[in-house]
Amino acid sequence: MKKPRLSFSLLYKIFVAASIRRWNDQATPVEFLELDKQAHKFVIAYFLAHFETIKNKQTIDWELLILQFCYEFFERIILTDIKPPVFHKLVKNHNKELVDFVCLELEEDLKGFPFFENMRSYLYGEVNNIEKQILKASHYYASKWEFDIIYHFNPKMFDVQNIKNIIDRQVEEHYHLAGIVEIVLYQEIREIIGMFGQLRFQKRWSQTPRVPTTSVLGHTLVVALCALLLGYDLKCCKQMQINHFLCGLFHDLPEILTRDIISPIKRSIKGLDTFIKQIEEEEVKEKILTKVPKPIQEDIIYFTKEEFSNRYKKDGKIIFLPKGEEILRDFNKDFYSPVFGEFLKYCDHLSAFLEAKISIGHGISSKDLQEGAKNLEYQYNDKEINGIDLGYLFRGFKG
Repeated sequence: MKKPRLSFSLLYKIFVAASIRRWNDQATPVEFLELDKQAHKFVIAYFLAHFETIKNKQTIDWELLILQFCYEFFERIILTDIKPPVFHKLVKNHNKELVDFVCLELEEDLKGFPFFENMRSYLYGEVNNIEKQILKASHYYASKWEFDIIYHFNPKMFDVQNIKNIIDRQVEEHYHLAGIVEIVLYQEIREIIGMFGQLRFQKRWSQTPRVPTTSVLGHTLVVALCALLLGYDLKCCKQMQINHFLCGLFHDLPEILTRDIISPIKRSIKGLDTFIKQIEEEEVKEKILTKVPKPIQEDIIYFTKEEFSNRYKKDGKIIFLPKGEEILRDFNKDFYSPVFGEFLKYCDHLSAFLEAKISIGHGISSKDLQEGAKNLEYQYNDKEINGIDLGYLFRGFKG
């Protein structure tokens, strides 16, 4: 069996983003973290991309959108200590040196992936496409969403009004994108973007102390990234890679509406899990699906209903399979739009395992964290798919 390309070092770097505090020089009513901002950024990018297709008839390369997001995310976690105004000045005058430094720091972790050299070209500024414009607009709108909360908390602090004006102008510069106009003009779309943002205030493992205290929103991005990066080893087709990233990002969407009900409660009361699922589906339909265009409706249903099932599409219908290996063997083609649900469940549990082990490694432990990590390691220590030793990421992680 082969070890996965995804290294412990890269997993640690991803989790560093959960410890990076944003707006560190401002009085904030809540803590804003980089991992959450990045997850919110891509959710916004998802909506902008769809509206660009629907309203402006643009063709969006979803694989490119996801990869370019990853390039920017990896750069951010390496250059985390540079404040935005300073960063922009450095980019203007010394961008090549900055990018070379970022790539050198990430080379050991990313050189085995086929996108590494493309990342360097993108960060050099050699690419200008609609996907990049969407990511830039979503970056600014996610920052605006955060700063509006800070502004209303304390509008009279030094430079707060000036920062707000700058961010508002940055968003206004992207009115050529249909999605930004939709968000600004229509309250229902704006509220849906805000609902996703609220998942950053919903902490995981809420009944036990933990460091870093990842949110539901941050967790979804970790799942999406793990699914994408491990998908290269499994030789997932392009559309499966796209689906896995988006499924990872959206799989906890119903929890905005029902909160994060812990698994022991779901399992201990007979029939409760099924009943919760039913409530979640009703709430998602009423509060989200009725307010978005049909292509987004279809995506959200496909990504969130039975999120860990193995499935593909044929003649407009969703077909479910009991065994995930069938998806890889028989339906690993773009036109089937396949989802390897069992693999996504593995990624979800890998994220939970890392949350527990990293906290224990920091010296913040509890019975729940220890038992949770131990049970997950026992469940997955011999996990193998397509000759890839996925159990290694559980057995070999030291915390």
